[in-house]
Amino acid sequence: MPLIIGLTIMLSLVLLISGCTQPAAAPATPVQVSVATPAPADMTTTLATGGKKMVTFTEADNGTTGTIAQSTRFAVQLKENPTTGYQWNATLSPGLELQSSDYRMNDAAPGMVGVGGTRTWIITAKDTGLQKFSAVYGRSWEPVTGNETAYSVNINVVKI
Repeated sequence: MPLIIGLTIMLSLVLLISGCTQPAAAPATPVQVSVATPAPADMTTTLATGGKKMVTFTEADNGTTGTIAQSTRFAVQLKENPTTGYQWNATLSPGLELQSSDYRMNDAAPGMVGVGGTRTWIITAKDTGLQKFSAVYGRSWEPVTGNETAYSVNINVVKI
């Protein structure tokens, strides 16, 4: 009888322990999100729909002012490396409306870690007047010191 009770307890423990484990997770693989192609030097890129031109602002446009027609979309593309914790924290003035924010990792060998990429924001210029897109590059858990990399572009939204 003690043998049966002992075996029952052992079997119960084995079942309890095996129910508390999880199968090993598959190794994480980088996910790439499709975004607009970086713009050539004239700051424009052709959209896939309708052949319209979309203005794209890059690092080279930091501190400049661009003119955009009301109700049209434009893009801001900045290099980013979230694998190190560094990400852009963007702010838009009320006359601008964020449509999407996507990250695309640069091409790299399979299994390579620490690879940077490009963050792309698609924005609609909804209200006329001087608007602003600004962003600060840093780690969310670190205190703001004022020495972070900053980016801004003024957008003069005009009525057509």
